[in-house]
Amino acid sequence: MATKTTLYKSGYDKNLTFYNCNLNNKTIPSIFIHGVGLDISMWDKQKKFFKKNFLYYDLINHGKTKKVLKKLTYENYNSQLKALINYFNLKKINLIGYSIGSIIALNFSIKNKKLVNKLVLISSVYKRSAYEKKLVKSRYYSAIKEKSISKKTVNRWFTEKYLMKNFKTYNKFYSLLENNKKNNFLPAYNLFANSNNLKYNFKHFNIPTLLITGEKDYNSTPKMSLQLNKEIKNSKLKIVSKAKHMAIYEKAHIVNREIKNFLK
Repeated sequence: MATKTTLYKSGYDKNLTFYNCNLNNKTIPSIFIHGVGLDISMWDKQKKFFKKNFLYYDLINHGKTKKVLKKLTYENYNSQLKALINYFNLKKINLIGYSIGSIIALNFSIKNKKLVNKLVLISSVYKRSAYEKKLVKSRYYSAIKEKSISKKTVNRWFTEKYLMKNFKTYNKFYSLLENNKKNNFLPAYNLFANSNNLKYNFKHFNIPTLLITGEKDYNSTPKMSLQLNKEIKNSKLKIVSKAKHMAIYEKAHIVNREIKNFLK
């Protein structure tokens, strides 16, 4: 069993989950969970900023993780994360989740309160309206019909002004989405599209929580994060001005600073 490493390393745990890490056992490590159709490469700007005591991994049906399931549940993702934590023999962690990663992080934290020190939910989804549920399911059905949704997705994630100046970023995320195997992507997207079925009990939930979302995010709206902020007692909210769903990338300097100050 791997218990300690001081150098940046990549590898697989016993369940064939692919990871990047730099763990030092001196402070509480931070685990980053990516979004649907993405992989650990989405955290490039965080890797440059958080250089010590981190752990990034690819979700089931994503990236280089070798486990693939035809049907996915949040319990599958909880089990994957718990196995990774056990593999590294971690006693306490910080969790940072993006989009579906934030749902996984919240779901895991509610069920493992003693294990999670602090929680960061970025571009999270909560209590979609009937119209918002209709939109996300429409995108899911478009993906089923083999219509490429990659171009619309990237344009929905970033502001037009940013993409005009950062064509390499557009290509990076467009390629990530286009290279997904359909049979792997759809189960995860289906789970995300139906995330409203999750029920949370915040009655005894007191993990310090930071909520971050973009001012112009029409998928994970500021209203959703505000609702979570009201229901999670020990939480704070940061709305990133003039940012959309990928505030984590487009406004990385702001988001990284918020996370760093919160995790202190």
